[in-house]
Amino acid sequence: MSACKILMIDDDEDDIEILANAFLQAGLNGVHHVKTAMQAFMYLESVKHECLPKLIVTDNLLPGISGKEFLTGLKGMEKYKHTPVVVLSTSKIDDEIAEYRKIGILDYVVKPSSYDEYVQVAENIRTKVLL
Repeated sequence: MSACKILMIDDDEDDIEILANAFLQAGLNGVHHVKTAMQAFMYLESVKHECLPKLIVTDNLLPGISGKEFLTGLKGMEKYKHTPVVVLSTSKIDDEIAEYRKIGILDYVVKPSSYDEYVQVAENIRTKVLL
């Protein structure tokens, strides 16, 4: 299992490919992606501590466990309590965003509509997390 800097959780193949390419264009490599929160938990438990991702980017709407349920579980574990998480979602509901912020996310980003905007998101994330 190779180390990654960024763990992406999204079940939309197009979004995964676009964001992974945007991260590469922003100078970030080492992206690993999974489609479900359960796969994310399994991945996180399978890597050694020194190989844990430096950032997790998750969608809100995931099959099975939602992004919110995943984040609540993740932040409840000492091992991952301080791992920065960015929620990347199509939802713009203020109450939902506020709930995520209470759980402890680094940022909530509405999915962009163009590739250039995805690159800007990737660059902003790189700056915030210093990857």
